Amino acid sequence: MSRPLALAIFSCVLSAAALCAFPLSASGQISPEVESLAVRTADRVAKAHREHVLVAGLQECLWALDVCSAFEGSLDAHLEKLIPGVHLVKRESIVNILEGRGFLALDAYLPDVLIAVAPSAGADLLVTEDLRWQPDGYELNSEVYDVGQGKKLDLFRSKIARAGSGSGDEPLVVTAPESDVSMIVSGGKRPHGSAIQFPACQKCPDPPYTPEARANGIQGRVLLMVTITEKGTAEQIGVVDGLDYGLTDQAMQAVQNWQFKPAIGKDGKPFAVRMPVEVTFRLH
Repeated sequence: MSRPLALAIFSCVLSAAALCAFPLSASGQISPEVESLAVRTADRVAKAHREHVLVAGLQECLWALDVCSAFEGSLDAHLEKLIPGVHLVKRESIVNILEGRGFLALDAYLPDVLIAVAPSAGADLLVTEDLRWQPDGYELNSEVYDVGQGKKLDLFRSKIARAGSGSGDEPLVVTAPESDVSMIVSGGKRPHGSAIQFPACQKCPDPPYTPEARANGIQGRVLLMVTITEKGTAEQIGVVDGLDYGLTDQAMQAVQNWQFKPAIGKDGKPFAVRMPVEVTFRLH
């Protein structure tokens, strides 16, 4: 996928209530593999007895948006048949909530973020789909997650044919026009020898414990969404998952002072990237 086309698609996805209508295949038909995955996923959703469902593609869908678009269209149709009165929560609801909490629209493509904000959007069941690059095609995955119970219900997989060749070793860089911040999408693994360099921590000391957290034996992680700028600083920090007794604030303050090696593009120039950053607190 070329960068101009990827930009057009990404802009369309972020600004629309659902995925934009791109060609499903050369024949205009949904492949049997995609249809089968949609049927299995819809059956599992119906068994969960939930009526408010959010269906959302993850960032890997940008490799082949037509595949994920076909899956979502088929899944929506099956859900409407199987669950009378089903309410399909729109992606734009998630984007609006994120932007109201200081996040970026790009964050709606990360599973942890979707799980965190799905209840605020009125969803009690989340279905995500993503693509994994395979030598002979893609692996399309769908995951059903019960938001209320906080647990994964099922995971389904299907092999999908891919038009054209390629190794998937070169990441896809997609930039959101409204923020000029990019997302780096790899084909299921971080490639070696790529011309594109991912951000990396350079000076990232552990944050100190608060006395209250230490006294109460609090351990765990704080998950943040962060923009790593061209200068290697952390900005636009959003809290996905935090800890009590002041540890979330400690994590945010620490990350603000961390120094990163910025992402480097094919042209050798640094660029701003949105990425999750995890800060772990352990008592010694």
